[in-house]
Amino acid sequence: MTVIKVVFAIFIFESLKVGEVKCATVEELENLIEAATIEANSYEFPTNARMFQAKDNRIEDIDSYDFVIIGGGVAGSVIASRLSEIKKWSILVLEAGEVVTSEFNEMLGYTAFLALSDLSWGFRTVPQTTACLGFVNQSCRAFRARGMGGTSLINGAVYERGMPSTFDEWADITNDPTWSYDNVLRLFKKSEDFHLRNPNTPVEWKYHGSGGYLNVEQKIPEDFMTTLFLQGHRELGTDIIDYNGRSQLGASIFQLYTKHGRRQSVYDAFLKPVLRRSNLDIMTGSYVTKIEVQKLSKKAESVIFTRHGRTHRVNVKKEVILTAGVFQTPQILMLSGIGPKEHLQDMGIHVIENLEVGSQLKEDPLCQALYISTNMTRPVETLKERLQQFLNGEGSLTQAYSTSGVAFQKSQFEEQHYADIEFIAASLQKSAFDVRYAGWRNETYETAWGNSTNVIAINIHNVNPRSSGTVRLNSADPFDYPLIDFNMMSDPEGHDMAVLYEGVNRVFELLQTPSFQSINPEYRGRPLPGCEDYQFLSREYWYCFLRQTCTAAFHVRGSCPMGADPNERAIVDSRLRVFGVKKLRVADSSVLPTSMSGHPVGTIIMIAEKAAETIKCDYLPYLNIFSKEL
Repeated sequence: MTVIKVVFAIFIFESLKVGEVKCATVEELENLIEAATIEANSYEFPTNARMFQAKDNRIEDIDSYDFVIIGGGVAGSVIASRLSEIKKWSILVLEAGEVVTSEFNEMLGYTAFLALSDLSWGFRTVPQTTACLGFVNQSCRAFRARGMGGTSLINGAVYERGMPSTFDEWADITNDPTWSYDNVLRLFKKSEDFHLRNPNTPVEWKYHGSGGYLNVEQKIPEDFMTTLFLQGHRELGTDIIDYNGRSQLGASIFQLYTKHGRRQSVYDAFLKPVLRRSNLDIMTGSYVTKIEVQKLSKKAESVIFTRHGRTHRVNVKKEVILTAGVFQTPQILMLSGIGPKEHLQDMGIHVIENLEVGSQLKEDPLCQALYISTNMTRPVETLKERLQQFLNGEGSLTQAYSTSGVAFQKSQFEEQHYADIEFIAASLQKSAFDVRYAGWRNETYETAWGNSTNVIAINIHNVNPRSSGTVRLNSADPFDYPLIDFNMMSDPEGHDMAVLYEGVNRVFELLQTPSFQSINPEYRGRPLPGCEDYQFLSREYWYCFLRQTCTAAFHVRGSCPMGADPNERAIVDSRLRVFGVKKLRVADSSVLPTSMSGHPVGTIIMIAEKAAETIKCDYLPYLNIFSKEL
């Protein structure tokens, strides 16, 4: 056993020992919250990855593995779990972050605080011209997590699959019927262990799984805002549905990947139960700088990474599986010579394969600044009371938003049967922390808030946008952060703006329903800086308002899309193999070829399940993938 493996074995033992017993008291949780609040209010994001830089240029070779998985996030955790079921295969996961064991991370009510911690890479976009104009430097936050479990460590833990018709479109795009909804539904169900906690939640049971690694449930008890939100939609004639059933269109209650009200990261769900497998190694604190590809054969042969001040090379017998996330997957590919030819040449990188890596980045614009004043009285609960509820698996700290109500709708501009608008209701309080978390300019935030009191906001997402952005290298230095440009709301037809404006109008329609009228809703915002030249509340004003206040929904995808032809800008084929390069696959949110109308983690898990089954079929064609006896 190498030194690295010895260190890792000790680390895993300690991690298991820490995670075995949940014994926090209310007082201990209060201390965790106090420490996290101090950190979140003072944390300075890194602007590069030089904390991972090696002390010298020497490269130390370590043992070979059959499969090396780059990134222990959502997809990486699932694939490592499934591939290590094959006992004769050796699996190595390389992850830059660490294993998270704090119970603070399990409280969804403090999700925003986790983004302002060393769990976050701290990515931001380059200055924008069509969105995020009311934010510092006209830059959008681009939160991605560092740690085993990836962004499932810091997001809202929403489990959602998107429109069934999305996957039929993927089957057409890839010319592969195995991506159709009828075929991937089995994989969604395979992962899931669904539990109905809130009896008011509509459930179409045949679309849900039981006994899978991922626990899916609802927050309890149902809060006033959720009840109000659903009743208002009923009064508008909207169906109340199971959005993970046969149709996503309608209003519903969030399904969450929590367990007894606690965040269950994808690492906790898929990898933690199998850590004792002898063929599975995880090296945390590992930052990958390059995939070495043989220039003549174009085979991925090894992976270079830094760890604890040293540089290592691990050789790969079968495949490299790249699951580093929507920003760092294309970055690693381009650093390895796989990407747009002219861009790589500009960076001084030898071109292995000319592919449009990073050229079709997608992000959903989100407007959270439609603040509505009400006469609603919030229940008064002390922190101790909320924490005691959390320890009982219920209450406000078991959800990331202040309501569990959500609605997916189709705008008048959507030509296919897709949801392209998502609404989430939230009950808010004015907060300097919100300014820091979102990256607001103070003047924009204060003006948008206006004279509002007892505020609710109906957040508006365009979840099927047409605009695209890019991920590009800043330099050939692997420790420089990539250049991220969301370029939201920029499509020349103006489709994305029109959808968001329709969303604004639908919010005001919802506020006119008898249910919402019972809380006396009133919009008290003032004309925003930069929008003074437009008639207040006119269509032109709202367009300006949206460009000032819309930011990223953190539903990022598509930087390495799958397809049938690299000449049509596809990066991977239907089996997730990188075009033109052998022994290399990509299997994370980068490969999504279209929108999936909402929160992506559930779909990423399905993609990872499919990738693992595909790899098993490629190397073990005799294997019955439906059998648990592996």
